[in-house]
Amino acid sequence: MKILIVKTSSLGDIVHSFSALAFLKKAYPHATIDWVVEQPFASLLTAHPYVDRVITINTKKWRRKPFSFSIWHEVKEFYQQLRHEYDVVFDLQGNSKSGLITAFARSKNKVGFGLSSVWEYPNLLFTNTKFNPPKEENVRKEGKFLVKSYCQQDHQVDDRVLLKISEEESRWLHHFCQNSLLQGKRKIFVAPGSHWKNKQVDVRTLIQFLALLLQEEACCFVVTYGNDSEKIIAEEIKKKLQPVLLVEKLSLPLLQNLMAKMDSVVAMDSLPLHLAATTSTPTFGIFGPSSASKFAPTGNQHRFIQGACPYGKQFARRCSLLRSCSTGACIKKLTPPDLLRAYKKNSLVVLN
Repeated sequence: MKILIVKTSSLGDIVHSFSALAFLKKAYPHATIDWVVEQPFASLLTAHPYVDRVITINTKKWRRKPFSFSIWHEVKEFYQQLRHEYDVVFDLQGNSKSGLITAFARSKNKVGFGLSSVWEYPNLLFTNTKFNPPKEENVRKEGKFLVKSYCQQDHQVDDRVLLKISEEESRWLHHFCQNSLLQGKRKIFVAPGSHWKNKQVDVRTLIQFLALLLQEEACCFVVTYGNDSEKIIAEEIKKKLQPVLLVEKLSLPLLQNLMAKMDSVVAMDSLPLHLAATTSTPTFGIFGPSSASKFAPTGNQHRFIQGACPYGKQFARRCSLLRSCSTGACIKKLTPPDLLRAYKKNSLVVLN
């Protein structure tokens, strides 16, 4: 059996879809599974043991030089790769771009989201089997709902999987875990950054929260950063707390393998939380303008706190003011004791 998954971006959304991938591998253990993804995110899927072939696109590059001969050659090659005959195509993206990709793929069975759940309505033109996940469904389960509904199977699936890393990365990981600061302590991985500032807790609050954890038990914090602004935050944490180990930007497979060695992961962004959830490591998510019930990893080992909007704004997925709110008060007003209480129990905390 040959299966094609269309989920081109973003990194967090791709990781959300790993649950659907795990379900397909359980339902059809001998199937060949291909995946269409944007070129910058290909390494994440190349490292996944369930993906047999990664088909890449580079739409940003193609749009910049639409009349270039080399671009047309790349588009032609991409089109030819889609001309394999697939038993079924799953469009887990649900927008116009993924719909066009699904249209080019050769298959009699093209599965996607229905009218009440599709992201962009033109996508409906390109699928012939449609399902609508319940509106309250966790984002991690939306893609799985599509494949379960199509397969007409319902079985328990272990979403945990260890991504493949190189020998050099394996040696780095082994050496890092031998650091004397980590020995005999609870290893807490901290990802303090987010693409959106309004999804980022105040750094002083985060430092005070981590200091409270240090009072509870012996900890070592492993703090990661991926750009200059996150590096400033990471260095501020290291200056105020000890012991702290800083980790520069790693490949996503290596980052996931490192998380698997930790005792807990603390983050505000969907990507590190859900990447950690593909391992056995518990997570603690800090949410403000995004719905924790929608975007937090599922399972009793995953805890979170949801800051409430002081302006009475309500939302099912994300606040419409995520990019424009001048205060970000829903997450900025969280206090260190609030975070500690939520961290220590498996329940949602909403602040009024």
